[in-house]
Amino acid sequence: MLALPSQTASPPARRSPGAIGDQVPGEERTGLLALILALLCVGETRIEGLAGSHDVLATAEACRKLGAAIERNGDAGWRIHGVGVGGLLSPEGSLDFGGSLAGAVLMMGVIASHGVTATLDGNAALRTCPIMPALEALTRMGAEIVTSAEGARMPLTLRGAVDPVPILWRVPDSGASSPVIPDLVAMAVLLAGLNAPGETAVIAPRTAAEEAVRLLRLFGADVATSPEDGGRRIVLQGRPTLRTAAVTLPADIPPPSC
Repeated sequence: MLALPSQTASPPARRSPGAIGDQVPGEERTGLLALILALLCVGETRIEGLAGSHDVLATAEACRKLGAAIERNGDAGWRIHGVGVGGLLSPEGSLDFGGSLAGAVLMMGVIASHGVTATLDGNAALRTCPIMPALEALTRMGAEIVTSAEGARMPLTLRGAVDPVPILWRVPDSGASSPVIPDLVAMAVLLAGLNAPGETAVIAPRTAAEEAVRLLRLFGADVATSPEDGGRRIVLQGRPTLRTAAVTLPADIPPPSC
């Protein structure tokens, strides 16, 4: 059984009898991140407690198009056989994320450091979401925007870097009223860093990417954090061999939107 690293001195969360793995925060976004990290493992990852909402199903289908084999196990169980870091397949057709800003931005991070080209799209609401903050960082790592809608919005065709460049990226704090984009940018950069050589780092607001740090460690990535400038520096060592995991999520809450 894999244990999540402790983030505070508080007692560990209670687990129901027979729960798989250690519990992580129950946001649907955390489940989307777990699906994507499972894509980047070789072997079977199990996720429990992730209901099949439209956003989850859309992100799972994107993982399939990039090479994962995915099976549903009841209403909220998943078995994912991934392709490993560096093993993405070129997808046939566009990756449609419905209304999931989190799914789309996180997958941009993965694609950015793999030598594949993919078109990401979504519903009318998602097409209005600002994604340039993520694209600014990912293009610094070598990704290329092939085509996009006006204002660098979806539908977007992104060409991942064959030789991605690790970066140090400072994520601005947008304030407590809208933490979503900074959080997603930090997570996208870390996901891109998985297939980049050396160290990829972000300096982000103190609580940004908290679930990403915990899940990356659960899947075997080398991630270090330290305080910096009122926030924290998150440093990831690139090109790990991620290990499969068993993850149990508490009840989902609605995912963030733009």
